[in-house]
Amino acid sequence: MDTYFRLKDGLRKTMEQQLLVTIPLPLLERGWDYYRREKVLSVQVMDGSSIYGTVRDSEIYAVTLDADEFGFSTCTCSSSSHCMHMAAVYYAYCDYAGESADEVHNRFLYGGDLATVEKSASGQDAHADGSPLEEKPDRWLTEMDRQHGEVWRQCRHSLHPLQAVLSAIKGTSKDWNSDVKRLHWMHAVLFVVDQAEKAYAATDSYSRYYYEMAFARMTEPWVSHYQEMAAELSPGQMTDIENAAVDSLVGLFHGRDMDREQQLHRWESLYFSLWTKLVTVPQRRLAEESWLKEANEAGRSAFFYPMALAFLAFIDLRDEEAVALLRDTAFNRTSLLACDCAMQRLGEGDWKRLESWMGFIHSGLKIERKSRSFGPFLSMCRLADERQPDNPQWQRYLISFLPHSYSALTEHWLGRQQYEQWADLQMLIGIDPGELDVQVLRELSKAAPHVLMPLYHQAIDAAIRSRNRQGYKSAVKLMKKLERLYKAENQQERWSRYIDGIVSKHQRLRALQEELWRGKIIT
Repeated sequence: MDTYFRLKDGLRKTMEQQLLVTIPLPLLERGWDYYRREKVLSVQVMDGSSIYGTVRDSEIYAVTLDADEFGFSTCTCSSSSHCMHMAAVYYAYCDYAGESADEVHNRFLYGGDLATVEKSASGQDAHADGSPLEEKPDRWLTEMDRQHGEVWRQCRHSLHPLQAVLSAIKGTSKDWNSDVKRLHWMHAVLFVVDQAEKAYAATDSYSRYYYEMAFARMTEPWVSHYQEMAAELSPGQMTDIENAAVDSLVGLFHGRDMDREQQLHRWESLYFSLWTKLVTVPQRRLAEESWLKEANEAGRSAFFYPMALAFLAFIDLRDEEAVALLRDTAFNRTSLLACDCAMQRLGEGDWKRLESWMGFIHSGLKIERKSRSFGPFLSMCRLADERQPDNPQWQRYLISFLPHSYSALTEHWLGRQQYEQWADLQMLIGIDPGELDVQVLRELSKAAPHVLMPLYHQAIDAAIRSRNRQGYKSAVKLMKKLERLYKAENQQERWSRYIDGIVSKHQRLRALQEELWRGKIIT
């Protein structure tokens, strides 16, 4: 930006008062947004009484702010009165004059003057009743929405504008009591995640898959941070302010349509992260369960309320009851919760309860195999088989989904050194040795060469059946590799009998005989 000088003493206060009186709050908010997005291109002070600036919008507009006679202030945009471009230039002036634009913005929002600066950044923002923001958890989301509720509209291709919003919101409570600050930051994460949902919902169906992947990667660390903060809560030791903040979080979930289609995030998971801690407080637990049962009986939700009740039953070790509740819901909407519960029981080594969850997931996947729980289910089967190898059910589950579970089962049997089962699977699927990983073939050639022999026999027979020169050449190449396996097992005599059988069986295939001779398989 251009070189500037400060306004004369006293004129800055006059200008702020005039801005506040003449520019409506929504336009001040838009000016703040323009400033934050670095749309102000230049700022310069002339004669200590006027600020000149340019702002990039649909066009580049020139702004003049006259501190002596604010009514003479102008902007070259189409607005017939004072506009957001003027506010943006003033915020930029404050920043480059060494003042805090954030403090100016918060004075506009909450009142006060230059002699009595409200400490927004330290959480001392005063409200109408004179109490600081830190003591008003029921106002946190309202203030966030008031200041940043339209930022999602800027997220046409990326959620990066929301990162700045999250940082700004967190900055308002950086000097608060640590426990209250944690709860405020949890509100902040939920707020920006909801903003991300709005941006995602506004994308066209053609681009939605791309946006889902890109947006989810952006919000993943925010969600993880929320879950970490939720895990640090101590519900039994909270102050009145902390309890009010928790009430605000619970109210946010209660007021949200948790069954909404095409959501970017698993909101039920965010809800469960909070209630994993809150269930330790009997009064809260009873009140929530009562509310959920009433809502479920009233049929106000097809998925969420049964899921929430199932989660509470799971926490109480009433797994059979939890599974029964989920059976009455659409599997593709509740399967990930079932996977979460199963994973916890697997980690605990609670095999009986684990079997209830795995049986439920397996039966659901038989109908809804494209569910997002398919991958986690296969991973849990593999892990369970490693930890409880005497239970054949885990491998049965894996086998039941062939050929879709081929990759998982192949890796599992290799990892468990169950080479015979691995080889049988390759033959069942019809895998050619040339399609297998070279490193895997090399390792098996040393560890268990005999399991590879049937694969090569099958591939050689298939190549010969092609009845063309290229197929015969491929068969000879495979034979050379097979010969090395026979030698590794000291079975040269079997190898000779095998070749004699090939020659005798296909003696009328002159082209094959020629390729066997050229490849020195026969002499």
